[in-house]
Amino acid sequence: DLAPSDYHMFGPLKEAMGGKKFRSDEEVQQAVHEWLRRQPQEFFSRGIHTLRKRWRVCIERNGDYVEK
Repeated sequence: DLAPSDYHMFGPLKEAMGGKKFRSDEEVQQAVHEWLRRQPQEFFSRGIHTLRKRWRVCIERNGDYVEK
């Protein structure tokens, strides 16, 4: 089971946005885009490699629940 909320960037993004107040959807979008631009290339590379590993485990277990 690979829920989108389990993906690599959502935890750090949630932490970065935690406690902030936004007045509009546009402010949220701008904050997320700025956060994404500040992440180093290695952040995304690591996430892609982790996702591939989790896919492999999910396939090996025939889609059964996979603990982190």
